[in-house]
Amino acid sequence: MEEVYSGCFRERISPALELVVEPLSHANSVAMGVWLSAGSREDPPAKEGLAHFTEHMVFKGTERHSAVEIAEIIDSLGGQINAATSEEYTVYHSTVLAEGLETALEILAELVTSPRFALEDVERERGVALEEIREAEDSPEDVTIRLLEEALWGDTHPLGKPVLGRKETVAKLEVEDLWNFFRDHYVEGHKAVVLCGKVEPDVACRLVSHLFACFPATAIPPARDAPQSGGKLRVEERPTQQVHIALGFPTVPAGAPERMTLETLHTVLGGGMSSRLFQRVREERGLVYTITSFVRYYTDAGYLGIYAATEPRRVREILDIVWEEIEDLARRGPKEEELSRAKRRVRGLFLLGLESPGGRMGRLGWHVALGLPLVSPEDIVRRIEGVTREDVQGLAAAKLSPERASLVLVGPRGEELEGAVRESAEVRESA
Repeated sequence: MEEVYSGCFRERISPALELVVEPLSHANSVAMGVWLSAGSREDPPAKEGLAHFTEHMVFKGTERHSAVEIAEIIDSLGGQINAATSEEYTVYHSTVLAEGLETALEILAELVTSPRFALEDVERERGVALEEIREAEDSPEDVTIRLLEEALWGDTHPLGKPVLGRKETVAKLEVEDLWNFFRDHYVEGHKAVVLCGKVEPDVACRLVSHLFACFPATAIPPARDAPQSGGKLRVEERPTQQVHIALGFPTVPAGAPERMTLETLHTVLGGGMSSRLFQRVREERGLVYTITSFVRYYTDAGYLGIYAATEPRRVREILDIVWEEIEDLARRGPKEEELSRAKRRVRGLFLLGLESPGGRMGRLGWHVALGLPLVSPEDIVRRIEGVTREDVQGLAAAKLSPERASLVLVGPRGEELEGAVRESAEVRESA
């Protein structure tokens, strides 16, 4: 196997399958994941939610084991098993004691190579998926972020559509749709098996080569169109006590060299209790319970978002403060002490995420699934430490301008909310 950096090994089992192994001598467990480079961006038109529903259905049983038997096997190992679907990948993962490696990996292999997709299971699990959608729609925060992504990328682009799908599309999915998605993206798509913890690379290579031997010799990459983004305002009236605010700016994709600068910028702005927005909006003014910034990355796009929730009469005041801080960062950049504190936080969160085998497996799997190079933790830390005030100021000026922003408000008295936002914008333009 090739050592891509000290202690991390990579092997191309076939053109369609990669193996990544990171042994950890101190661990007693092993975290494993099967990462498919396909997610909701691969949902066909009018079949939104298919990637996510396929993930649900895979767990309903394989050719060898029922759903109950799978649960019993993993439970008997004292382990856990789960899956997740995002816009650009699907991952099936398990963590067990090292003695359970072969058994758990065999179960993961079954899930992605030989699901049953029985008709009776489809109808039963459809109800579960619909309840998950209803639960998300009952969460004002979830709705606000979903609408922000729709505003950023447009309601016709896959990144602007919900990963869970919509009730009307999930209600119409059929067994044939599942098999078509499985063939196109599980069998013929790119996959990676990632193992971290108490595992020997040679043992992992032998197991994976045997358990995943049924995959074809070639992989068909997903066909994706990059999104185009323009600033939009979206107001949705809902009978909530608070107004939920989401402001978003298109930024850089996952593989961009500015990524650590963006992580530092968002940390200074709203990432953590010492950030500008948390201190000014919550601690000094007492206007909110929740205000935060966050970042999202895709292969060909990304965005920085700001989320807050408050009573309706305070919306304009909060937005004015948010814009003040953004404009100050774009003009002058962060203070030296802010920059130093933010970089320490970014570094600390990154290193804390590597404490567990699962954290390491998630980092490596995400990179492989998105087609990114595997970079050592030491290199990441060096990139964080190399971020300068000028880097942060320049990125804020380039990416966080008003004409690039999308804004979403969800709450009561929609017309009043829209009026308050437009008044705030007019004040900024005349200043």
